[in-house]
Formats: sequence, C-alpha cells, structure tokens
Amino acid sequence: MKYVGKEFNRAEGKLKAEGTHKYPSDIRESDTLILGVKRSEVPHGNILKIDLDRAKAVKGVIAIFTAKDIPGRNRYGIVHKDQEILVEKKVRCIGDPICLVVGESKRAVEEAIKNISIQYEMLTVVTTPFEGLKENAPLIHENGNLLHKIEVTKGDVERAFKEADIVIENKYYVPFQDHMPLETEAGFGKIDEDGKLAIWAGTQTIYRDIDEISYALDIPKDQIRVAAPFFGGGFGRKDGITIQLLIALAVIKLRRPVRIFLERSESINSSYHRHAAFMKYKTAAKSDGTITGCEAELYFDKGAYASLGAEVLNLAVEHFAGPYKIENTRVNGYAVYTNNPIGGAFRGFGVPQVTFAFESQMDIIAEKLNITTLDIRKKNVIHQWDTSCIGHTFIYSTGLKECLQALENTDLYKNKKEYLKTNSENKKRGLGIAVAYQGGGLGVNIPDYAQAKLELKENGTLIVYGGISDMGQGNTTANVQIAAELFNLDRSKISYTTPDSKFTLDSGPASASRTTYIYAKALEGASKILKENMLEAAAIFLKENIENLILSNGSIIGNSGEVSFEKVYELMDSTKRMAICYADNPIAKDRHEIGHGLPHIIYSHSAHMALVEVDMITGSVAILKYITATECGKVINPQSLQGQIHGGAAQGIGYALFEGLKLENSKVLNNKLSTYIIPSILDVPEIECLHVEPYETTGAFGMKGVGEISIDAPAPALSNAIYNAVGYRSYSLPITAEKILLRENNQW
Repeated sequence: MKYVGKEFNRAEGKLKAEGTHKYPSDIRESDTLILGVKRSEVPHGNILKIDLDRAKAVKGVIAIFTAKDIPGRNRYGIVHKDQEILVEKKVRCIGDPICLVVGESKRAVEEAIKNISIQYEMLTVVTTPFEGLKENAPLIHENGNLLHKIEVTKGDVERAFKEADIVIENKYYVPFQDHMPLETEAGFGKIDEDGKLAIWAGTQTIYRDIDEISYALDIPKDQIRVAAPFFGGGFGRKDGITIQLLIALAVIKLRRPVRIFLERSESINSSYHRHAAFMKYKTAAKSDGTITGCEAELYFDKGAYASLGAEVLNLAVEHFAGPYKIENTRVNGYAVYTNNPIGGAFRGFGVPQVTFAFESQMDIIAEKLNITTLDIRKKNVIHQWDTSCIGHTFIYSTGLKECLQALENTDLYKNKKEYLKTNSENKKRGLGIAVAYQGGGLGVNIPDYAQAKLELKENGTLIVYGGISDMGQGNTTANVQIAAELFNLDRSKISYTTPDSKFTLDSGPASASRTTYIYAKALEGASKILKENMLEAAAIFLKENIENLILSNGSIIGNSGEVSFEKVYELMDSTKRMAICYADNPIAKDRHEIGHGLPHIIYSHSAHMALVEVDMITGSVAILKYITATECGKVINPQSLQGQIHGGAAQGIGYALFEGLKLENSKVLNNKLSTYIIPSILDVPEIECLHVEPYETTGAFGMKGVGEISIDAPAPALSNAIYNAVGYRSYSLPITAEKILLRENNQW
C-alpha cells in the first residue's frame, strides 16, 4: 500500500503548530459574555435559602440563573438522568452547580460568585460504597444508593476451588484518577446565522449532546447545533455533558454570545473521574500453573451521580479475570452512590482497575508454584474460539500469544539477569510483566454505528466530513490517510472537517476504542460509492470499460487517455458528487441479558514489561526500561500508534506510582496541578513499542482500535516489577515511596 501502514504526518499538525486553529477555550466574539458557576461547598445537604442580592449588585453582572429559571426538565445523564443543570433542592457532592452567573468580565463573575450566600441543612456524608450499602444508610438518591448490580457465573466455581492445588485470596483498592486533559472543560455559544442555538465545545460526542440539551431544556433537536473543534484532550472526561447545558441556558435566556473555561480546581471538583474500586479476588490453580477458577467481588465507587457508572462496571465484569481461558468463574459487581466526586468514563473504562488486581494474582500464583511469570501467562492465555471469563466466544482475531512471544524475544528478557544487576548496595532492580485485553465498541444493546460523508469538489479535491471528535488521538490523520489510499491521491488534495452537526453526520462518540475502527469502515463504503460514480462518468467520457480505468494522482487513466478529477466533477451529476455510507459495529452473538453493553466481540491485546530500580533509602522508583507489545490489527499509522501507546503508558505510570484523588469527608484535597501529581518527562522512560498485526476481517484494511489498550497493563507491570525488586507487594494504588519503605499491608 502507498499510504496505509506508512509514516504520515498529522493532517492538522500545521494548524496546531502555527496556532491558527481555535480550540474551544479560544473561541469568542467581541461582545461575548463570561459564564461562571456558584457550586456547592458541602458534599451532602438540602438547600434552604439562596441569597443573590449582593451578587446582583456587582458591577458588570448581567444575570444570575437558578433552577427556577430552567424551562425544561432540568435533568440530564447519558443513560440515567439523575443530574441537574442547576441543583434545585439537594446537593450530593462538592462542586454541584447551583447558580449560573453571567457577566461582562471574569472579574465581575468571580466577585458575584463570592457574594452568593447559600444556607444548607447538612446531611450525613456517605464516603464509601460499603457505607452506602448499609441498611440504614442516608439516601443519596430517592431510589437508593445501589445504582447497579451484576452477577455472572460460568462453570462450577466451588468444585474448582475444592480440586485446586493452590488458592490465592487478596483484596485490592484503586483510587479515583483524574484525566488531567491539558485543556479543561471549555466552550462558546450563540444564536447562529440560521437562528439556531449553536455551541462549540470540547465534547466527545456532538449528537449525544444535542439529545441531552433537547431533553433538559425542552428545545427541539432541529434547533440545536453542536460542533467539536480540535480540543486539548478528553480521555473520557468529555464523553458526556460538562459545560454545554450551562452555555445553552445562558444563550437561550439572553440571546447573546457566551463562553466558559473552567479553572483546574473547578474542573477537578465538578467533573468525572476514573472510578475508585474495592476488589476482592479468590483464584484457583493446578500445580502445573493452569488457572481453574476465579471468584471476585467488585465494589465501584460511583460518586454522587450515575454518569456511565453502570456501563463501566459491566466492562470491568467482562474483563475481571483477564485474557485467560478459565473454565469456572463467578463475579459480583456493585456500583454504589456516595457523596464523593463523580465516577465516569476514563480511558480503559473499568478495565485498568480489574487488570491491576488479576495480573497481581497471576504473579502471586506463579511465585507460589515456582513458574516464571511469562510462562504462566503463556500457558493460560486465550486463543481464538476460546471462551472468556464470562462465557462468550472469541470469534475474531486474538494476538496475545504473539505479544508475549514478542516480549520473550527482546534483549531485555533474554538477558534479564544482566539487566537486574546494580552497582549500588542501596538500589535493587526488578522486572515485571502484565497482559491485558480491551473490548472495542459500545457492546450489545447499544446503537454503535458511523456515517461517513465524502465529497468531490470542483477543484478536484476531496473533503472527508469527520463525524467523530478528534481530541488529539489522531483519527483525523488516519481518515485522510485512508482516503488517500483508496483514491490514490496526494494528501494535499484531501481536506477534513471536524464534527459539526450543521455539516457532519451522527457517528457516535469518540470513545470505546471505536473511533477510527468504525468511521474507517463507513469511509471505505462511502469511498466505494464515490469512486464508482466517478469511474462511471469517466468511462462515458473516455469511451472505455470501467474495468480498464484506474485512479492515479488526481486523474482517472484508461487505455486511450486520461481525465482529471476536475473534469470528472463537471461530467458528474450533482447528486453523485457526494457519497454517504452507514456502517455498524459487529455485535456479539453470545448476548447476555445481565448487562448493558456486555459483551464485546472485537478486542485489542497487549503485553507490557517494565524494568525498575528501587532506591532502598528513599523508596523512589525509577523506570529504566519499558517495552510494550500491542496487537490492534493492521497498523494504519505507525506514528499515531506510538503516540497512543506512549500516552496511555504514561497515564498508566501515573496511575501506578503517583496519582489518586485524596479525599477528606468527600472533599478533594489535591485539586490543583501543584498537588495532584502526574508524571513529568523525567518520570516517563523511553518506551519501546512492538506490535503484531494479525488481520482483523471486520476492520478497514484489517485494523481495530488502539486507543485504550495501552493504559490497562502499566500499573500491574510496575507493581510486579517492584515486588520482583524488593519483595514488597502493594495491594493498592498508587505505589508510593512511603508504602515501599514502610512495607504497608494495604489490603482494605
């Protein structure tokens, strides 16, 4: 192939490098008003009184809105509509929005927010899922504190434990992790030239936003426009409503342009996070290393609102015992409301939590049985046509065995004894391995499709109308690359639009490792339609059979001559210059009635290996080498693949060693970049990216998703490496220097 699988610079790279692209936080007009939010400073309470008098008197304040000013239902949520645009009676977490302030300047808005006085009746705070499940627990929502429960059993678990040669039981805990996108929640809104409510925002799904705005504010969908320019990171943080409804409310009330850009502390206090989780595991094995049974209880801290908590729990359940062939399993999962920050979508979507737990179990079993950590994984790893830990069949490509072989063939693994040597008595080295798999797409019972739109222009160029947000992951480039391949056309003659409901079609969310996979399938179909239309016109003009024609560098060439794309445009009927194609994601036949979106059928796989050095005086951990082996089908763009792997691994390193919200009575204590520690360039080693490429028959050019698979394995790989170095196993994250030095027994 000429373009696919080759190095291909970012399609939008020049725009971003020159600073000419406007991110959501950049967009404004001369008369744009500023929005700010008065938020709850208590985690649980009834609102008794709101005093706005002093705030309204602040010079430059245009309006202050409360729940009574909302024309619609004042409810939103992707699945469970349990959140309010502005809280009317009861706050459930610190950061709940109560008043929307609109002003001429940021200073005026901030002054007004300080002068809003709110009186509360304080309610008992629920800080853990276990408190929330108590019989007489305070009710956070009227229907109870248990948002979702799921149970799955496969085989005979009791028999597996009875007949096992070894049974390992442990408890694991992981905290809330913040996404820390470089650009926080931001957006701009106005009444556009068509008289519609128009919003430009950092959002991962424009059409879902339209549905939410229509429902919450009682506005017809055809009167709403949402656009997603390139924005500064999401990772799931923007997979749902953040500031869009606040913008919409102000615009429809005032009929003036408005903008909002959250400060970091406000963003952390009010937005979504990776769910904290308490996990109890019991695993059975034979003396030869065969894993024969696994039982788990998963308690996911939902925080104050549902968001996608039930769906995150379902995915955790689906992956709870890893990518292994295990005949007997049982898992019980609980998503429980608390007054903590909101748990929502985050890259990996429930899989990093359970991967940390089960990959730790695998290493513990390997040590007890005196089997190498790589060999025990090779022995149990899934293959095509095996069944998963919840019982459905892997009917498509599975490349995990090849990933493990790739690690085994590295110089680091072959010569690990040499790499583990140190020149210091105070430093010890260890090697750790972990594997993971990640379901791609939205899963069973959820509409999962894309609609590609492709147009031939008068100057002979093509426009790809992008229906799925690009928050930096590179799907724009991949789609330009695919169009270049399919039309044998130089990239300079292909342009790409970001999602805008005025021009682009509904293609679902930029999430679930589906973005390039599903849109590329639709783009293939649209390209086929447009090419056939172009060839048909050229064949008539050249008086040749279509079979004799080829596309090359902006022309259609036959035996008797050639015709340029520009001329083909003139020859074509206007209705045939644009092509639209709809594509569905494959759905598992082994449907479970036990969980929304469960199971998946397309999976990506990975194996990670880390070499660490632990300073026994300070407890600090240095990562000396980090190697990933990834299977995601055919690689469309090697640069983008490395970008995804490097980024996901870096986030996973943060999850393992540094990150986690520190809570006191449900209040976040580390809500700033200075106190919420993420890895710096000095903490992230050079990452060696290996990949294996089994052909995936369902994907364009044999590809599948890679966006999430890179974040699942770093935490257990590093945990296993630290144990290998110093003999200390942490059962919770992050694995800090203090834990290592104090040898904390941190099972909950």
